[in-house]
Amino acid sequence: MTTLTQTPSTPATTSLSEERHYAGFWTAAWRRFRRNKLALFGMVYVTLILLVAIFAPYITKYKVEQIFPQDALQGPSAAHFFGSDYLGRDIFTRMVYGARPMLIVGFFTQIFGIIIGTTLGIMAGYLGGVVDWVVTRLVDLFSALPWYLIVLYLVMVLSPSLQNIIIALSITSWVGSCRLVRGLSMSIREQEYIEAAQALGIPGWRVVLFHVLPQATPLLIWAFAAGIPGAVFAEASLSFLGMGIRPPNPSWGQMLAEGGSYFSYWPHMLFFPSAFIILSVLAFQGLADGLRQAVAVNVNV
Repeated sequence: MTTLTQTPSTPATTSLSEERHYAGFWTAAWRRFRRNKLALFGMVYVTLILLVAIFAPYITKYKVEQIFPQDALQGPSAAHFFGSDYLGRDIFTRMVYGARPMLIVGFFTQIFGIIIGTTLGIMAGYLGGVVDWVVTRLVDLFSALPWYLIVLYLVMVLSPSLQNIIIALSITSWVGSCRLVRGLSMSIREQEYIEAAQALGIPGWRVVLFHVLPQATPLLIWAFAAGIPGAVFAEASLSFLGMGIRPPNPSWGQMLAEGGSYFSYWPHMLFFPSAFIILSVLAFQGLADGLRQAVAVNVNV
């Protein structure tokens, strides 16, 4: 009698035995970010405008203060890509150099604002008590007043200049980051591991440095990017009103004001500054929106 030996079939367990790789926080954030087309446009535009501002002397052959009276009020041509203004200055050169104050104001304003807001927010949320009450009243005060009027008044008092614009905008740009960090600090303060750290005698600065700030980093990155469009628009509008960058230094807002007087006959003087101001605000806003989705920020500030 022949014995038939049947070998039991082994179920396919390849998929179960495969090593699973989980994406880290920043890897997942980048995947979410690159799905946003407007955010990608913002990242590319901001990178290009940064390179243009840094390498401005190598991009254009003219100097920013160079005047060609014989070429005054000419349209775009091979000699002047964006045309010339009423003094014969090359508009392309002034646009290239005008990107510098726009970026300086946008970046430095947000850096100083986040430093101030993060410091006050941590003090209010982690310490609580009287400190929290004072910081909250300051936030309420700055939130109730129109920030643009505050900036305009400060620039008038301090005198129009690039440095004073940064100071004025920094004084009003800390409120959003302060709210974010204060709420996060209050939430972290109630966690059990914070109570355990305090019971072990770990200094408060170590708790803030190694627990509060790392968790606040995604929020602060978004707050930094979200505040730049407002700063860019504020710098352009102040220069448009004659309260910003002083001539002969170029500014897109200043060029916009000059082009308004010649719009009927030489529209190129108005078109290029206004187009790049709109593109810059749109790009920074798209970049901020992409970062908000990437780091899963859902806040109202």
